[in-house]
Amino acid sequence: MKRFATASALALVLSGPAYADITPQQAWDSFEAYMAGFGYKVSATETGGGDTLTVSAITMTIPVPEEDASVVVTMPDMTYTSAGDGSVDVSMPERSQVVVTFSENGEEQDGRIKLGMTHSGMAMNISGDENDMHYTYSADSLGVTLDEIESPDEVLPPDVLKATVSMGPMAGTADVSKGTDRQTISQEVTYGDIAYDFAFKDPENAKSSGMLKGTLRGLAAAGETTVPLELDYEDPAAMFAAGFAVDATMAHKGGTTEFNFVDGSDTVSGTLSSEAGELGMSMSQAAMTYALSATGQTVSMTVPDMPFPIDARFGEAGFSIEVPLEKSETPKPAGLSILLADFTMADMLWNIFDPGQTLPRDPATIGANVEAEVTPFVSLLDPDAIEAVESQGGVPGELNALTLSDLVIRAVGAELLGAGSFTFDNTDLETFDGMPRPEGEVNLQVSGLNGLIDKLIAMGLVQEQDAMGARMMLGMFTVPGAEPDTASSTIEFNAQGQILANGQRIK
Repeated sequence: MKRFATASALALVLSGPAYADITPQQAWDSFEAYMAGFGYKVSATETGGGDTLTVSAITMTIPVPEEDASVVVTMPDMTYTSAGDGSVDVSMPERSQVVVTFSENGEEQDGRIKLGMTHSGMAMNISGDENDMHYTYSADSLGVTLDEIESPDEVLPPDVLKATVSMGPMAGTADVSKGTDRQTISQEVTYGDIAYDFAFKDPENAKSSGMLKGTLRGLAAAGETTVPLELDYEDPAAMFAAGFAVDATMAHKGGTTEFNFVDGSDTVSGTLSSEAGELGMSMSQAAMTYALSATGQTVSMTVPDMPFPIDARFGEAGFSIEVPLEKSETPKPAGLSILLADFTMADMLWNIFDPGQTLPRDPATIGANVEAEVTPFVSLLDPDAIEAVESQGGVPGELNALTLSDLVIRAVGAELLGAGSFTFDNTDLETFDGMPRPEGEVNLQVSGLNGLIDKLIAMGLVQEQDAMGARMMLGMFTVPGAEPDTASSTIEFNAQGQILANGQRIK
């Protein structure tokens, strides 16, 4: 999984060795230019100079063109002070407020959110030079609370929506390197333990409310973001073509979440937990990769119309996808992986459909890896180009090759394993009714299937005549294995458009 972390404006504000002397003014100008690169218009009042610069009344405005609206963020004051070694220290009030204002059609504000910010033991330093800034930052604790939500007509009562987030201890570094046409932001940060607490009440329905709270331990992130100095966020294709790219990971060491939602007489409540998890993402003009994994996941919840709680556990769960995005004349790699390993659930759930405990209750696993070669005919970041191709009855790309590995389905005493590979002839769309003609084979091994059928018959879930048909199909497409209740099968697609099962033609 590639390393990924979104560039955090707050982290860069809060943040080694000095590479050259910089002034407080240069440090502030660097941050201002950084935010301008992301499309923000920054305004502030600067007082002082020399060894100390105080920046107040900081506002950052970002337009939302598709909504004909804008968002204005008002930040707390910041003080930049020369540290005496060529670097600059940055300080902020221990208690401050961030105000986010929403406006449409250039009119007065349509809504405003006030966030309270607190910190303890914060230390921030900037070193380097104007084109290569190094940030270091740390804090014993950081906290954010939702103080107020206001519309033009009213201020929501404090008990309608509550939100608090705290974290710490926090420490990290960030490097911002500015070139002739782009800047690169690389950073690593540990957030410590994060605690969150959200609650809401429907002001028009006293019987509707909810809460969500929990902790996340040892959260850490790392990654790199490349930002062109001239960037058009309204045109994704142009934005990535100009060099915008992100590559990051975020990982934690376990967490727990409690939730409770009430709607009239119905209540959904429970607990979610995990032992560890990781999220990864990389995206550029060429391709996108996304991966998510977790270990030791458990869920325990009660839902309406269910007389007992739902209890289940995954030993490991994962999902990843890789997609080429750039138009190409030659095949590019793509992939998809999924894993749900060692799934178990409480006996009360099993007893709904298997009260006699006829079926084995061993942990279940489903997983597969698929690697492919595909050729994009247009950039998948350009919706207009995709629409133009589809309007003419075409497709935005083609599948050239596919490899299946690590296929596993294991549950209730039976198991299916498989692997195979295929190539596709996109000039032949007739043999398989519009689908490119495949050529290759897949090998499958199955065990315990006859035993499972016997148990389903004994439970009354399958009729004897239906089971006979299933066994006949199994006999047609498989050959017996060396061990009892095992079989294997090789399904082949040949160059003549034929399908063979273990050498016998079936199409």
